[in-house]
Amino acid sequence: MQTYLPTNDLLFKKMLTSEDSPHILKAFVKDLLGIEFQTLTPKETYHIDSYKKSFEEMDLMRTEVDILATGEDGSHTTIECQIQPHAYFCERSLFYLAEAFCSPFGNLETNDFIRDNNFSALRPAYGINIVDFHLFDQKQDALQIFRLLNDQAHQSFLGTNKKELLILCFFSLKNKNREKQSAIYHWQYFLKTGNVHDNAPDYIKEAKHKVDYYTLGTEEKEMIMKIDKSKAINDAVISTARMEGIEKGHYEVALNLINMNFPIEQIAKATDLPIEEIKKLKDSRD
Repeated sequence: MQTYLPTNDLLFKKMLTSEDSPHILKAFVKDLLGIEFQTLTPKETYHIDSYKKSFEEMDLMRTEVDILATGEDGSHTTIECQIQPHAYFCERSLFYLAEAFCSPFGNLETNDFIRDNNFSALRPAYGINIVDFHLFDQKQDALQIFRLLNDQAHQSFLGTNKKELLILCFFSLKNKNREKQSAIYHWQYFLKTGNVHDNAPDYIKEAKHKVDYYTLGTEEKEMIMKIDKSKAINDAVISTARMEGIEKGHYEVALNLINMNFPIEQIAKATDLPIEEIKKLKDSRD
């Protein structure tokens, strides 16, 4: 029987955003970012019915962050899981982080903190990106954390509440440079293989049980197979487009993909055309 890894979109969200998963989500964020939250609430709680609805209404390859969670201090944590190499992924991850940081702006409820200063509504934003490809030097650590620092004193840039405003984290499932038997080691092994070691933390073992194929409902099993099929079709189209692009011309392939309603970023990846050029092509067809 085919196995489905925790990085499957449905399983990943079920693992971290189910109603009974807050302790797993908090442990995951603490292990990767080193930040411990009292509460960490997903913007969208996983349920098979709502997941099916979003899948049917939106393209699987849509460009929005996988998980957005809010801490007790109002801070936002974004979690993105990307298995296939993605063009401009560094820029994309920074975009999500900036979007999460700016999202409280203009919210009347948070603006009540200081009525005449909208910037008082802004809260820290932390971005976690799980990748199964080499984004940085393979000799570096599997976990890479970037933050705003004073170039000379190496001091963190803090907000009014004396907290770091922006932290961006990348966790590679391919890079084997990590401390043996650390939490990062166990998370990487679990996400990559779907299995856990006997000495893994209990919350990772619980995460495994939550996404184990045999514990899934019938609708969930049907959904994850549908997700895999959609991804396989998409990858085949993109692969074919790359090969055809050599012979038929990148612009012709781009137009075909536009007509098939593929996201602009995916078309850019398939054809090696600049995103601005693809936008122009799309506008000319509308």
